[in-house]
Amino acid sequence: MLNIKFIRYLFINFFLIVPLVFIDSKHSIADDEIINLETRKQELTKDAYAGDANAQYMLGRLALETKTPPDHSTAVYWFRIASELNHLKAQEMLGAQLFSGLGVPADPKEASKWWYKAAMAGSSTAQASLGVLYALGSGVNKDLVESYKWLTIASLYGNKAAAVQRDDSISLQMTADQIREAQKRIELIIDKIKK
Repeated sequence: MLNIKFIRYLFINFFLIVPLVFIDSKHSIADDEIINLETRKQELTKDAYAGDANAQYMLGRLALETKTPPDHSTAVYWFRIASELNHLKAQEMLGAQLFSGLGVPADPKEASKWWYKAAMAGSSTAQASLGVLYALGSGVNKDLVESYKWLTIASLYGNKAAAVQRDDSISLQMTADQIREAQKRIELIIDKIKK
């Protein structure tokens, strides 16, 4: 039987929260601590309106990390704009906001679309998130073969939590034929994913 509590725990802790903590250092807000936050926001806003996806993404992060409580609506606004410019981290975050209903009504189906784009661009976080969506049947049809496929791909890209989820929950519910089918699907898609 699918352990829903375990999947939700893993999803929230490993696929949503952990990536926020270990964000790429070249985009770290901590680097900007010396600079006045308002001055930095003004600079980022100018760059964001000029079409800079990194600035748009950073404004989304600032809305989450410097406000109490976090300003999810503003974050979603900036993540969506940056996502449309194919900013990988923004696509991951937009999917997370849409899935959880933070700043917008929950929309797992739209979250799955943004996570798919990020997954195909090589995001192990998005790949694992898709695996969880397929396990839950949230926003997509429930499909353990697809869940296994995406969790395996995420693990190949270094996401250890995805391997744990696959091995300790998903694979235990599958037949040998289903696992073989998942492996075939992995072979069909793995070369299409950016490295």
